[in-house]
Amino acid sequence: MWEVFLYINPLCSYCLKVERSIIDFTRKNNIDTQYHFVTTYNMATITDYMLMKGFNPNNIEKRNEVTENIYEAACLYKAAACQGNKKARSFLMNIQNEVNIEEKPFCEDTIKTAVENSGLDFKAIITEKNSEGVKRAVKKDQELTCEMNIEKAPTVVIFDDDDPRKPGLMINKFGGDTSEDIISENLTEMLEKTMPHKAANGSENRIIRMDNFRR
Repeated sequence: MWEVFLYINPLCSYCLKVERSIIDFTRKNNIDTQYHFVTTYNMATITDYMLMKGFNPNNIEKRNEVTENIYEAACLYKAAACQGNKKARSFLMNIQNEVNIEEKPFCEDTIKTAVENSGLDFKAIITEKNSEGVKRAVKKDQELTCEMNIEKAPTVVIFDDDDPRKPGLMINKFGGDTSEDIISENLTEMLEKTMPHKAANGSENRIIRMDNFRR
């Protein structure tokens, strides 16, 4: 079984494309997989997101707005997880789709649409998102991101749980093209050539150990 950690910006369309691509790859190859979506935001990832959206990263007011929206989306995802991890992942991908692909504003109506399309209880999520438990969960994601020196969103970390002695593999380069087909092709090529059991051949990717990763 693979254990896959996806460090993602909860509002980023590029992250959504990588999420879809790796899920599609594991399904096509019949790989039993456990997914962990880790919400990630820092100065670098926020700047990347603003540039992708066509915003001026030096605009402090816009930067603060983007940061607040990403943090709220992270809290909503953690609140959704109280109703099940699978539905929470569905919500996260739905909100990314609504904001970026459908080009809707990040607002209550858009959030409600993403929640309902994921089979979740909207009122429960809105209530839960401000809880101390959710705040701790978001903080834990940030701590894990810092510990692992994650600098880009998306970043994918893969472990093969069938052999814990095998090193894990970190991938954060998916090509410069934003086309989902190209991203999928690049990711597929990397995974086929640099599976965890062949990780030593992957010159573009970082090899890590599970005992250093899952603290």
